[in-house]
Amino acid sequence: MNEVVEFEYLGEDKSVAVARLTREKSLNSLLLETIDQLSEKITGWLADDNIACILLDSSSERAFCAGADIVALYHSIVEAGDADNPYADSFFLNEYKLDYAIQTAEKPIVVWGNGIVMGGGLGLLGGCSHRIGTRTTRIAMPEISIGLFPDAGGTRFLSEMPDNLGLFAGLTGCQLSAGDALSLNLLDVVVEQGDKSRILEALSTMSWAANHQENKDALTRLINGFSIPEDLPLNLLRHKKLVGELMLACEAGAGFFDTFEEGLNKFPEDDWLTAAVGTFRNGSPTTARIFVEQMRRAKNLSLEEMFQMELVIAYQCVRHPDFPEGVRALMVDKDKNPDWKYKSTAEVPEGYVRDHFQPSWSGTHPFVKPGY
Repeated sequence: MNEVVEFEYLGEDKSVAVARLTREKSLNSLLLETIDQLSEKITGWLADDNIACILLDSSSERAFCAGADIVALYHSIVEAGDADNPYADSFFLNEYKLDYAIQTAEKPIVVWGNGIVMGGGLGLLGGCSHRIGTRTTRIAMPEISIGLFPDAGGTRFLSEMPDNLGLFAGLTGCQLSAGDALSLNLLDVVVEQGDKSRILEALSTMSWAANHQENKDALTRLINGFSIPEDLPLNLLRHKKLVGELMLACEAGAGFFDTFEEGLNKFPEDDWLTAAVGTFRNGSPTTARIFVEQMRRAKNLSLEEMFQMELVIAYQCVRHPDFPEGVRALMVDKDKNPDWKYKSTAEVPEGYVRDHFQPSWSGTHPFVKPGY
């Protein structure tokens, strides 16, 4: 198998550790092997006093990371049949532990979020202390198209957006521009793609302190020096009033999805809105129902509890039909005609939704706070 991630060190004292995703043809989609290699290295770097800063990077100019390698997950589901699926279970558990470690790290972690950042890619990027994007950065959580759900910390990122914009983003898989991401706190700074080498050079020559917060402050000053003007093009935020009013009406009304559909029917002609509506209407009705419940339950959850909830849902999606069917239609047979178990959100039974929030195991929850 080709190398999935490479590691190197910057500076004469090698105080900056770099993990670079290298599966360019797959837009750096994540295999279990990738997750495990990243986890081993990052765990060690966080405990190593000689490492002052970690950089997550990509060798591709097209993408930082497009999320999980869903084809590999699909094949593991098909091969497992009705039996346990150690590959898929390990993938989600290890991914969430890695994401949790990044989100709770005291050391600064910088990420070069150029190009496509989707699903599990946002899980990696979103937890870093210094999130750098470029004009080409495009962020989305499009799991509804494959019968999965916004995971890898998507509960946190989307629930923290104002005016229920995150609810709309998860239901429609809509694409956020760099300007959206900056304004919605998914990025800390947007720089010119051509400045990457200068930024890496500056990182390699920085003087590091013993105090992690001092290093974070110094990094903030460094990357802000490369910031480009904030009048970046907007996608979601260009329609903030329209979308916000719709989501408010959905929350206030008796029938969430009836109100949502009615509002979508009234949207003006616009290529971006049309794409978002199409993704929702072609997506899994079960995912839509799960996601609304997921966001409802997200309130007042700790970070650990949020990942525990997501792991329950992920294990259930592996064991239910819409996820493998969505991947089959989109990425395997590529007929783009998924045969969802339920054809509309109204048909999805409440009990079926609740089943996705029930552990598929007995005994202790597999996700516990890593001891970093």
